[in-house]
Amino acid sequence: MIDKKALNIALENNSLILVQKCLHARNLHLYRHSVLTAEIAWDIVVGTNCDFGFSSSQAYMAGMLHDVGKLFVQDRILDKRHPLTEREWEIMEKHPAWGHDYVRGTIFEPFGDVILHHHKLPDGSGYPKGLASEVLDNRDRLIAAADKIAAFLEDRPYRRRVSNQDLIYQEVRAVAELYFEGEKAEAIISTVMGAIAMERWTSTGKEQFSGTGRGRP
Repeated sequence: MIDKKALNIALENNSLILVQKCLHARNLHLYRHSVLTAEIAWDIVVGTNCDFGFSSSQAYMAGMLHDVGKLFVQDRILDKRHPLTEREWEIMEKHPAWGHDYVRGTIFEPFGDVILHHHKLPDGSGYPKGLASEVLDNRDRLIAAADKIAAFLEDRPYRRRVSNQDLIYQEVRAVAELYFEGEKAEAIISTVMGAIAMERWTSTGKEQFSGTGRGRP
């Protein structure tokens, strides 16, 4: 059960700024991806008017925190321009558990399960291994979907972002239908494609961090 009082405390603007500063100082790609994931999660909650178990502000904070475990992954892995080795993948796959442990005992602890589950798939695959697919609730699915959508909309050290509109639509539909069904999936597709058409996220995370925060929550 989510502790709503603790959740609201974690949403104070100073806490958000602290998270953003930490991510920005650690790795620019990590910061930009976290901001984009947060923006997408926010817009899905607001634009679809569906119940995901998060308010828009809670979804934004969860998006900012989802990859916090990558604070402990070396830059040589985060910024690598070639496929990861088996050993590097073993390290990368630990970041959800590291993030979960990192927020334990802090005001961000209510987001711990979302951090742990964001690379878990509904069919039980993904990581961390050993987690049953039944653990995924709507909050987990929302952030996992936002994370995947952000990933193909942004440049990565090893590839360019998807820019063809037909391919973007196919990717968005695939992600929405992976985590949700029926009207909720269709609402996500419509909201995300509408935001892309309006170029709402074109400059997301691209500015240098000024310490003022994005100001969403």
